[in-house]
Amino acid sequence: MFREVNDIIEKGLVEKPYCINIALGMRYQETYDATPRILNTTVDFLPDDAIFNCTAVGPDQLSITTLAMLLGGYVRVGLEDNIYYRKGELANNAQLVARTVRIAKELGKEPATPNEARGILGFKPLQG
Repeated sequence: MFREVNDIIEKGLVEKPYCINIALGMRYQETYDATPRILNTTVDFLPDDAIFNCTAVGPDQLSITTLAMLLGGYVRVGLEDNIYYRKGELANNAQLVARTVRIAKELGKEPATPNEARGILGFKPLQG
């Protein structure tokens, strides 16, 4: 869909930051497989000045979201996308988020607060 994205940008219909969600691994929803090669290739096609979020569904969520962080992206994790912490072990959201936060910090990245995330996306901070 990058042709459409670039067309919308060229027509001035959206403003920076250009926020792109890369969804991988949803076999029955027309996404590509969640592989490092596909993620790297997709990131190569991002428009200039784009920020991206990666949603990886299924057993490859951990490796793909870690790679997305290494590539400068943001990530989404949770039971909606993956019900296992590791093979054969059911997870809960707190475990999946805590692991991702730990990995992000090990990579020298600090997870955004809700208001920081709003700023990254170009939204006004919430008051209160």
